[in-house]
Amino acid sequence: MSAYSLDSIRVVDFDESRMVDFKNHLADCVVVTRDSKILMQQRPANWGRHAGVLNLFGGHVEDGETIVQGLIRELNEELGAIVKPEDLMFIGAVSEDWTDHTELVHVYFWRDVEGTITGCYEAESREYESVDAILTHPKLMDYAAWALLECRKRSLLPL
Repeated sequence: MSAYSLDSIRVVDFDESRMVDFKNHLADCVVVTRDSKILMQQRPANWGRHAGVLNLFGGHVEDGETIVQGLIRELNEELGAIVKPEDLMFIGAVSEDWTDHTELVHVYFWRDVEGTITGCYEAESREYESVDAILTHPKLMDYAAWALLECRKRSLLPL
């Protein structure tokens, strides 16, 4: 059984929130490979409190970048992927309890239809056939669980 909790997630409505209210912005992505596998990354044992954590791909948006530019850069750095902005689908934005809701994670969905992924360069890659298989991981990040369930609700991912 997984230890994730959707209670720790707050979905942010941009009509009610201001981007400047958040200390940091992250851009993360649910990635589906060319052969329809859900691709996740598991942090190595030397990642301190995040050791063994299963997560999406992405990271911090740097100064001067848009959210989409930051995500495209991160996917290229972490996967070698060549991502076109028009191929990204915005899923939602969330904040988490563990950051006291000071960081905003912008979550996207991307399917690598052209097969541009060349590897996993930051952590260990893990491929899954279904969302349910991922949800059993004992160290799945809360917001990653939310993102996967949201993608499944939209029929972007298999059960």
